[in-house]
Amino acid sequence: MRHTTLLLTAAAASAVLLLGACSTGTAATESTSVDTILGPVAVPDEIDSVVVLEGRRDLDIVLSLGLPLVGFPYEGPDSVMELEAPLAAATAAAINDGAEELFLADEINLEAIAEVAPSIIVSRVGDVEPIIDELTAIAPVIAVNSNDGDTWQNDLLTVAEATGVDDRADEVIAEYDARLDEIASTYAEQIAATTVAVVSYESTGTLVQSARLPALVLEKLGAQFSVSMTDAFDAESQDMEYGAEQTLAAHGDAEAILALADTSGEWESAQADALWQQLPAVQSDTVVRSDKMVNEGAQITAMHLLDLIEQLYQKV
Repeated sequence: MRHTTLLLTAAAASAVLLLGACSTGTAATESTSVDTILGPVAVPDEIDSVVVLEGRRDLDIVLSLGLPLVGFPYEGPDSVMELEAPLAAATAAAINDGAEELFLADEINLEAIAEVAPSIIVSRVGDVEPIIDELTAIAPVIAVNSNDGDTWQNDLLTVAEATGVDDRADEVIAEYDARLDEIASTYAEQIAATTVAVVSYESTGTLVQSARLPALVLEKLGAQFSVSMTDAFDAESQDMEYGAEQTLAAHGDAEAILALADTSGEWESAQADALWQQLPAVQSDTVVRSDKMVNEGAQITAMHLLDLIEQLYQKV
């Protein structure tokens, strides 16, 4: 679980508020009231710059909608992923258009945000709620959910309504729905006949999570889940952890596995793990690897997941 740190010195606080006042004071005079998780927000009718704070669902939504991104967080060296992230291409295009990496992920820097004077700020409710006064002094805030809240479609539609790009939202949701239907139709036999699991592999054990995006996309496809996945859907925590010695018992009924391993070292450990290698899905090579960057997002990440899921069912 991520924990956000606010980077703002006491000496800089007044400067941030001053910058924020200047920013909001020079924004478009006309605005529209939009209902959000945290109540109604007056959003400028002209949106020329957007900052996101968390860099997962919020960033995906802004990129999916083609909004003018100017600032977002970056991952530190301890969080380096070795597979290309679902948002890599879209983020690179935004950087080419002038977007900047403003602060380390989970270490929100109000000064850096104020300096780019965004029209709006978009981020998950857990990040904005504790510092909502400081953020709204800079720009209107549109809060969205994360994996344990509304669907990404609902959040995307909320941001689209607030920013006047409803048509774009309808377009990207329809694109996703069409791809989902295509896979459901093309692989109907495999989906109905194959027990699947999404398994995060670590040297200390494995984890399945029913509230994360891979499981939710598979559920929409009508996937047949393993016992471990079914238990996770039934559990209040929606997370099920298994020690290394429980690997075979936990996932032995899975005929296909979407395996999440963040580093090549973890993936090499899986190949050397005798219990992992005894899994029927591993022995039949019905495994596709990804990493935790697919766990949360919006349309771009969901489309990437559908590609991975298609690869998985092609192996069956």
